[in-house]
Amino acid sequence: MEQNEITMRGFNGALTYHVWMLSCTEEWVHLYNDLFIDHEETLFSNEDLWPYSTDIESNNYSTCYNPQTRSQLFEFATEVPESTLVRACLHSDRTLSEIECDFFVLKVRNLLLQQTLERYWHENDAWLEGLHSLTSMLELEELLNNIMHNVLIAIPTVDLGFLMLYDDETQKLTPKASFGFGPTIYDFKTSIGEGVGGKVFQDGIGRIFNTEQGLEAMTNVQENNMKSLLAAMGVTVITNTIVMAVPVRMNEEKIGVIIVHQITNKRKLTNSDLRRLQGFADQVAIAITNARLFSKLKETNGYLVKRNHIHEVFTKLSLKDSDLNMIAKTVERMINLPVSLFDITKNEWYPHYTPLSKKLKNTDLLNGWEDSVDTLRVTINETPVHLYPIVNEGIPIGYFVVELQRLLSPIDTVVLEQGSALVALKMVNVYSMTDMYYKQCYEFFNELLHYREPNLLASKSRDFGLSPDKPLFVTVMQLSGKVQVVGKRETYQRKLIATLHNELASFQYLLFGFQDKVTIIVNVTSESQQEDAMQKLENVGNLWANKDAPVLTGGIGGGYQGLEYVARSFKEANKSLSYISNRGTTGIINYDNIGINRLFINQQTEDIRQFIQEVFTPLQSPKAQSSNLDLTLRTYIAANRSIPETAERLHIHQNTLYHRIRKIEEILEVDLNDSSDWLKLLLACHLSSLY
Repeated sequence: MEQNEITMRGFNGALTYHVWMLSCTEEWVHLYNDLFIDHEETLFSNEDLWPYSTDIESNNYSTCYNPQTRSQLFEFATEVPESTLVRACLHSDRTLSEIECDFFVLKVRNLLLQQTLERYWHENDAWLEGLHSLTSMLELEELLNNIMHNVLIAIPTVDLGFLMLYDDETQKLTPKASFGFGPTIYDFKTSIGEGVGGKVFQDGIGRIFNTEQGLEAMTNVQENNMKSLLAAMGVTVITNTIVMAVPVRMNEEKIGVIIVHQITNKRKLTNSDLRRLQGFADQVAIAITNARLFSKLKETNGYLVKRNHIHEVFTKLSLKDSDLNMIAKTVERMINLPVSLFDITKNEWYPHYTPLSKKLKNTDLLNGWEDSVDTLRVTINETPVHLYPIVNEGIPIGYFVVELQRLLSPIDTVVLEQGSALVALKMVNVYSMTDMYYKQCYEFFNELLHYREPNLLASKSRDFGLSPDKPLFVTVMQLSGKVQVVGKRETYQRKLIATLHNELASFQYLLFGFQDKVTIIVNVTSESQQEDAMQKLENVGNLWANKDAPVLTGGIGGGYQGLEYVARSFKEANKSLSYISNRGTTGIINYDNIGINRLFINQQTEDIRQFIQEVFTPLQSPKAQSSNLDLTLRTYIAANRSIPETAERLHIHQNTLYHRIRKIEEILEVDLNDSSDWLKLLLACHLSSLY
């Protein structure tokens, strides 16, 4: 207010007066914006000038006349807006009468009341305007940015403030909006019960803290938080600061706290200010809740729009019959991260030339995860990747491999989900076509086994990639054990077929899978090429033995010239397969390498073991064992009946050996010089090493 003049009855003319009030920081604040004159400035340098006892008997004020300044000085308490000391100075040439003093004090009280009412109406209008502004906002970010601005409009007696919201994830009160603070205020993240805000949030009750109370409440603030707060306020020490804080709550749920600071000489903060701030905070809670609901609704709507767009993109790819390379590229473009598609059954990458594919091509990508139908996060060659399974009938047949340069968003997962569905459909269609082709191969193979109409078969063989005039051999491979689910068995069979295709890429061949077996007819032009082809087939067996997969066994038939020998080579391949299966071993064996064991392929294993037992059981008696007769006989056979070599191997004298041989002949009732007896023992010894 400007310098004021007051006219009263009994005064000659107009008198000039000044009014001061005791501020919240216990300093006297001049209520008007006069230019002080020297003698007015000295009024407060000498407290003795002011009246502490009444010169005029009154219960409402104290007053005295100061002839030096030619002023009547007053001191009294006002209850508006709350109990506060007031000092007033009225310029006069004489001491005022009691009536004049009463009138003056009444006039000042009236002016203070008018000022308070005007301020209340102004602040109330600002408060209502702020509430309207809040309730009209639905964008959460915009709302948060305007909250503190509206607080300072509604309660102009504060200078700066900030809003903190509780974060469930970090369990911290985190600043979300501020006014008057520096940027480091957003590093001021406190626990429940920490500092002024933490205590008010914990108690759920708004409070006004004077400087002493505020400093006491801040004693448990962590050092890093205190540094952030001081830097935000631009001070090194907090002094003469009044703090008001209220909880922000929706119904019974506390969601945050509003904290405001008064650091300049203004009127004292009152309970009315506290109630107004709490009312504002309650409206803030409603506005934030509405904004969050709107944001969630908007996000959900946006998510649905994006999901629909994603569905449209992959539907178009499906209608265009796009290949796996195009699908993988589309997924990569839509999630904006490096993506490759890995086909488990073919052990093949799409696209194969991308940096990610090259980086992972020679790695054991799915070590231990081949059967997983869940998404996985693994690190390969120091590269974190996300594996999204492509599943058919509960069996993984491939994976999208995403290089995790950032965390995946929900919409990224939708892209992978839609992409994997299209890839699965594409791969299953390929499987169906492949199965139809294998069926045709199977039917043609059966025609070859019966070998009727040779000319027609020769013509058909060319359609299946064979040359009827070139030598050929047949191989049969079988997967057994570990697989109970048909779908998994088919997946492993496709893996095996893909491996065989890679190994036999340089040969002419016919290949098909049927049930748990894979049958192959291979054309060769020379013995060396046949040996090369057989070696590649054995390599497949060696590679398969290192996998956590069903047991692979295989038999290779002999090589022959002409399609009429397919049945013969096939029969030999099956005999080889039976031989290795009966032995309980794995791998792939060539029929030519079986030798004399061909004679026993079709013999029952139990019959062979019974024969071995009948021959050697007599040598298992305690007396025979004490002389090591079983070992002696086996060593004698292995040394081809050489006495010196057998004795040397057994570390015994030759005479001792002769003695043992006679005992063996007596116990077994044989003559080792008889060719028939010798053949029986030799055969039993050979078979015991196999069965």
